[in-house]
Amino acid sequence: MNLGQVYRAIAAILVYGVIDAVWNVLPPVMNMYKSLHEANDSPYSGILRESIIPEIGLAVIVFFVLIGFANAYLAIEPAMRENSLARAMKNSTALGLAAYATYIVPQYMLFHNWPGILIPIDIIIGGLLSLVTSTIVTAVALRLRNRGNADGDGWDGTE
Repeated sequence: MNLGQVYRAIAAILVYGVIDAVWNVLPPVMNMYKSLHEANDSPYSGILRESIIPEIGLAVIVFFVLIGFANAYLAIEPAMRENSLARAMKNSTALGLAAYATYIVPQYMLFHNWPGILIPIDIIIGGLLSLVTSTIVTAVALRLRNRGNADGDGWDGTE
């Protein structure tokens, strides 16, 4: 793994984390999830968190590291090799859709009152989060590489 790949993986982790954190603290989003669970008498209706607590911090960090590295490995790096932003967009969307489906579909299958409308909502959100993450990171890296990045910092893989 060269320095450019390390930078891009770290960038993917940070971008994904920021976008996901902002999305999850928006009052309309929190209210949507809460009202859907309450309307369905979901097992989570009474335990939805009003804010992030330290005990789940490690799980959140692990998720962002894994999804960030997956985006880097499966979407950003192939796009860099092909000099193709479209490759990053396609691969990352597929990754995000699959990653979120592996969470939400079992929830629906396991919990009798899980709101079914959350299945497409969460799967689409996962696809969009990965798409935005990989698009931003790849676009910046390609732009730096294509303009010659004379400082040789490695961000674009030319250290």
